[in-house]
Amino acid sequence: MNPTAPLPPEVDAPAMRSEDFDALDDILDDLRTRYDETPQWEFCEGFMAALICCRRLIPPAEYLPVLLGLPTEGEAPFEGDGSFKDDAQIERFMALWTQRWNEVAAALNTPIERLDDE
Repeated sequence: MNPTAPLPPEVDAPAMRSEDFDALDDILDDLRTRYDETPQWEFCEGFMAALICCRRLIPPAEYLPVLLGLPTEGEAPFEGDGSFKDDAQIERFMALWTQRWNEVAAALNTPIERLDDE
């Protein structure tokens, strides 16, 4: 697990589809087989919103070990950790995570004039 680069903002990121959310849930379910404290997607999305609203950009290498019970960079995997099963799973998770991150960031940066605005 080595997602060290900050998540890049994308101007025209495609919208998440229900299949993408299902894929995220499937990955989290798989992580939960190795670490039963792996949170549900709804918690992860709230965690994401809090990270987006922080005063500084916090890189994935700093927050993912806390969120998912992963070994920190340079730390050997330990029994009961929430390790991803392979590099392909890490890449898929990070692609979906980044896509949703960009959607949430765009929504949070949208000016709202009235309470009934979309």
